[in-house]
Amino acid sequence: MSSISAEPSQVSETGTYLDHISSPDVDFDHIKSTMTCTKFHDSIWGFVIYRCSQGNQAAWDRLLQALRSEVQDSLRYYIRPDLLEFHDLHVIDDKSLYGATSHQVRDHFQAWVPKNLEDRVRPGATNLDDDVDWHYATSTPRYKYCLFADDLCLESVDHPGSHRPAVKLLCKDWESPYLPEERNYSVPAPFHDGATEYDEEDVGWMYMPLAYYIDKYDLLGKHDWDDQYVRPPYIDGFENEERFIGHWRQKSLSEEVKATSEPSL
Repeated sequence: MSSISAEPSQVSETGTYLDHISSPDVDFDHIKSTMTCTKFHDSIWGFVIYRCSQGNQAAWDRLLQALRSEVQDSLRYYIRPDLLEFHDLHVIDDKSLYGATSHQVRDHFQAWVPKNLEDRVRPGATNLDDDVDWHYATSTPRYKYCLFADDLCLESVDHPGSHRPAVKLLCKDWESPYLPEERNYSVPAPFHDGATEYDEEDVGWMYMPLAYYIDKYDLLGKHDWDDQYVRPPYIDGFENEERFIGHWRQKSLSEEVKATSEPSL
């Protein structure tokens, strides 16, 4: 479980409320070194993000703006504008993926990665399989992990608080123990995925507050998924139910039940 220090909330120049500025332990030089490969015709870094919710266009737009503002504000704070022009939050907004599960997002991402790498290879590049830089560049967080936002994530934009808003961070190489026809398993409370009641079960994705974007990109470039993983809905592993992503749904449901059970006058 990683530890990322937070600083007091502040308002950025773009008007975004920030609960966090990237940790001073972020290795910006490492991020810079991984965005370049002699086999590529371009140099970029940053996550791919999938939209998996059809509704709430305003929240989706605000979420993307908040992510981009987080990167901009952090790089400005640490005086690293050299990285900003190369940042690419690649958005995949495909209607066929609205309502997609983590398994379906992973399937798409696994197919997208080799196609995108092929598009980035410069004309005349050869011997890719024997090139150490190529293997290093293709194992960066951009190609091993992706983000996706579903209904719950978009709702979190309108329910700010500790660790919110948040998106889902997915591991591409996670192998599901279930066949496709077995993926409609029952999820035990209070978890948001998985088929067991054990908090150490790895379900292949976890929640990531928007403010952790650069930190996670850096950490996942140097450490394994297992070192960072926390089973959802937990983010730091110590939240109570009132801080879970989606707790507002339960509150709303309770209020509806209470309203219908009260006798009319």
